[in-house]
Parts: sequence; C-alpha cells; structure tokens
Amino acid sequence: MKFSEIVEILGKRSDICIISSSSDPQITSVKLWDGISEDSDESTLYFSYDRQPASLPENCILASKPEDCSVCSTSGNLACISPEHFAVLFNSIQAMLNDINRDSFYHYLMDVADNVRSVEALIDVASQSFNASLVLIDRDFRILGYSTQVPVIDALWEENIRKGYCDYEFISEVRKLKSVQMADSSTTPFEVTCKQSPYRKLASRVYCKDAWIGSLLLIEGSDTYRAEHVDMLRILSGVTGYTLLTYSPDLLYRTSEYQSFLYNLLIGMPPESLPEAYRNLKFQENMNLLFFKASNDEAPFTSGSALREAFHKELPDCHVITHRKAVTAVCSSDEISAAGQLLKLFPAAYEVRVGISSTFHKIDLLREAMREAKDALEVGTVISPDDLIFPFEKYSVDILLQHLSEKESISRYYDQAVPCLIEYDEANGTRLLETLRTYLETSSSIKDTAEALYLHRNSVIYRIRKIEELCGIDLDDPEVRFRLRLSFHIMQLTGKN
Repeated sequence: MKFSEIVEILGKRSDICIISSSSDPQITSVKLWDGISEDSDESTLYFSYDRQPASLPENCILASKPEDCSVCSTSGNLACISPEHFAVLFNSIQAMLNDINRDSFYHYLMDVADNVRSVEALIDVASQSFNASLVLIDRDFRILGYSTQVPVIDALWEENIRKGYCDYEFISEVRKLKSVQMADSSTTPFEVTCKQSPYRKLASRVYCKDAWIGSLLLIEGSDTYRAEHVDMLRILSGVTGYTLLTYSPDLLYRTSEYQSFLYNLLIGMPPESLPEAYRNLKFQENMNLLFFKASNDEAPFTSGSALREAFHKELPDCHVITHRKAVTAVCSSDEISAAGQLLKLFPAAYEVRVGISSTFHKIDLLREAMREAKDALEVGTVISPDDLIFPFEKYSVDILLQHLSEKESISRYYDQAVPCLIEYDEANGTRLLETLRTYLETSSSIKDTAEALYLHRNSVIYRIRKIEELCGIDLDDPEVRFRLRLSFHIMQLTGKN
C-alpha cells in the first residue's frame, strides 16, 4: 500500500493535513517513532507526537493539530492527524497492512509451491523469509523435509535429521511438554522449546483434507524468531498441506498397525510398551535387516506402497518399512542372497546401495540391527565405493575403527612394519607392502598370493622373508598377523590405501 493511499484512508476517518510530500513509497509496516536516532526504513510508516524531537523519519504521521505542529518543513512525507484519533488510526492501519502482508505471503508461497512442486523445496525457500530453519515431521516424528539454505544448528534436531526420525526417548520428552499437551487441533503455532536445547521453537500442525498428518517446526538460530513469524508459520502450514496433497502424495500413505509396530521398535520403544497383540508375533529364527538408501539425493523415490508390493513379489515373507529415500526390509537369513535382485527394483539413476546387518534372533533387537546396517552402508561406501552391497560382518572392524576415529587419531595404531615397508618401497621402487597385504588377505597362502600378483612362487617366498627381515617380525605369529591386518583396515578407512 502506498503512502498516498494510506493518507487517503486516514482522511476519511479524521482530519488530516499534509505538511510535506516527496516520493510515494510502498508501505509494508507501521511503527511508533521513539525519536532516538533510529535508522528509519523507507517501507515503514512511523507514527509520532509533535512534542518529540524535530528529527523525523522519511515517512511520518504526527499526532498534532496543524496549527500547533512545530515542524515547519521536512525532506520526506509528513502529515498531521488529530491526537484523539491517534491510537484508533494507528491500530486500523496496522491491522490493514497485516492483512495485506498475510495475503501477499500466502500468494508468494503458493507460487513457490506450484513452481518447485516439492514440499522439501518449498520449506527450503520459505526458510529464507523466516531467516530461521524449518523441519517438517509426520505424526510419528519421522522427518519429511527440512531447510538446507538456513540449516538446522540445533544439535538434537541435527541428529534427528541425520537419522530421518526421532528416538522414542526424545518423543516421550516432547509429549510431556505442557505446551504440547494443551495445544488445540488448529494450525495456530505454539512453543515447543525443551530444556535439552538452547534454541526456541514454534510448532504448527499440518492438515491434508482435515486429516492431521504432521507438524512444521520453526527453530530459531542466531536470530530469535519475531512476533510476525507466528502468523507466517500458520500460513506456511496451510501451503505445506496443499503441496503434500498435490505434489508429494507418496508421503501421506498410511501404514498398517503392523508397520507401526516395526517402526516403533526401530525408534527404540520398549516391547513391553507396545500393544499386547503384537508382542508374541512369530518371526524367522534367523533374521537380517537390509537398509537400502539412495546415493543420489536429487532423485525422487518410489512411493511406499508400490515399493512394498515389489519387494513382496521377490520375498513374500519379508517385512518392509519405506521412508523418504530409504527402505528397511527384515527377512530370513536364507533370503539375503536376494539383496542384489532387490536392488534392481530401483531405477539406476537413484544409485541405491544396501547395508546388511549381522544375523539376529529376536525381533526386539531390530534397532541394533538397523544401526549395524546403516554403519555398514556408511563405512562400506567409503572403503569400497564401487560396491553396492555392504554386509556388517565384512566391515565390522572398519566400523569399530570409524567410531574410534571420532574420538582420537587411529593412525597411532599402525604396526611399525607398515611405515617401515612404505619407506623401503619408496626408496627402492619395490612392492613389499602390496605383497604383505595380499599374503594376509589370502590367509597366508604362497600359492594364492603368487596368482593374485602374477608372480612366481619363489618370488613370493623371497619377498615374505625380506619383509620379516626388514621389519623384525614373524608372520607365523597370529598376533603379528592381526596387528598387520588391523593396520591395513586403518589405511583403507583413512584413504591411505
């Protein structure tokens, strides 16, 4: 709304006198002028009293009778209104601009939604308007989307986003908050700040066709959220529901009670807290968990229901949970050889890989199996980037070292023979380190080492003796072989292969 339009509206409700006018700027907000060297904003209309200092902002309305106005001239836009109408007119203009801004923000978000056609992209763009991070969760606290242009810096939610869901302990604490317990069923935002985090948060429910499907979370960052963010979050909530229904309906599929049972085990809910009907369900005696993840984050993912049906055609007895760009399948250990066939169900552009847990025998160990499969996928991708299938047993030592490396440098665990051979090879153009590694990988077989390196058997024997002589080690000693194999694992993990 332009300054001239506001003056025209005020003139219909009170006597108004134009003292000076220059440009006709677009006004988006109103404030009270305190007269304390505040930098004025050209898009803001300030209301003030004549008795305040003569220094006035660019756009100002004074509460003063024209004949009593002490300001003779100004370089900006200045008008006077009757003091008795000051509060009423200020409130009416403020309410009018708020309505206009709400309407403008709504249409802006709708344009964004129809252009990006993705709820994640919508949230990312909207976060810039808030200058705060945003997270979208479903009713089970699974992550449906989050902002990256204004990234989440809250440690708790960083971890939740990394996993793709919130743990049971976290969910339980959130549900204990009074603000959550007292929240009504509307989209009106309410505060959900918890003691474990220093950042304040607002939450607004998201509905699709009157069905509550999740919540939007606004997390303040270096700048605190402002009063207008409450209304903005409510508007974004409505547009998010529209975007989900129109462009991401695959995120709205309803899982059965059985699927919910598996999911609750994954997030750490104690089995005794689950419905009694599910506690005695029969599963295979030997199970493995397969965790499929798309490497290409830009690729869309197959809808949950369609993918579950495809999995069940390959493995009729498997149990499948789909979420975002990940699929979790629980199957008999006898069936894990089908992992390669299951990978073919995904388009090649998705670049899907799978981590496989070790065998487990009780369904309440599902959460631990999930951790193993995820770790195998994460570490295996680093060590063997060209592979697609990563069993936990194959990478268990590397996973152990990876977790250890997060606390200290693991390079100090090298056996002294490794740097000794590296130095010797570089100085003499030999390949003793490669020979040693192959020898250990082939279970100390001279024959297999010779075939792998295209060497004569006697050449391998010579090199092994040379290695023992240079390094002062006995390769017949199991303890020495263990330390050396551990050293090669460290080299792989640290990229010094």
